[in-house]
Amino acid sequence: MKELRVLKPGIVIVDRREEKSAVPSLLIKHGLSVRFDVLEVGDYALPGDILIERKTVNDFISSILDGRLFDQALNLSKASNNPTFIIEGDIKNGLMHFENVNAFWGALASLTYDFKQIVFFTNSPEETATLINVISKRKRGKEEDVWVKPRKKKATLNELQILVLTSIPGVGLTTAKRLLKNLGSLREVFNAEPNVLSTAGKIPAEKSLKIYELINAKYKED
Repeated sequence: MKELRVLKPGIVIVDRREEKSAVPSLLIKHGLSVRFDVLEVGDYALPGDILIERKTVNDFISSILDGRLFDQALNLSKASNNPTFIIEGDIKNGLMHFENVNAFWGALASLTYDFKQIVFFTNSPEETATLINVISKRKRGKEEDVWVKPRKKKATLNELQILVLTSIPGVGLTTAKRLLKNLGSLREVFNAEPNVLSTAGKIPAEKSLKIYELINAKYKED
């Protein structure tokens, strides 16, 4: 059963995992009314069907590496008409410890163009709170919104197949769909030679070779 609430301007629903963050207390200083709840999707829910996922730069990079990012983006898109990411921190410093810089920018491009996410960058919790405050006070047609608590929706088989492929660095949503459409299954994708990957996914030979090497590399325990 859907949990309906009235979400008035000036109220922000904050996931309890954010309680240790400095952002909620800063939002209160901005004059916003903060209500803590357990959100299955997102960290901040605002009037106007805006759902925000806040990530530090390091967490964003980690989510690229472990494949969580696009799963979260998919859930956010299903739960809100205005799915939003706020990436907080020093990007330059974060990228110094990240070998594949192109994967970082590729993930951002995929979030924006493939998953239709709104992406903001802030340097600190103070800037994040200021941004959320500004977003929450944008003029809207209604004085209040009926808020449905966002919940994770079960992914379809197609979505799960796409998520598996988009967890591979260099494979965005469009490429994943091409590979599955032209090769038919994950098994065929994983068994494909580099030239087949390149043709089926319409990707450069160098990138298809890297994908092939990653899929076929032997696991070495640290």
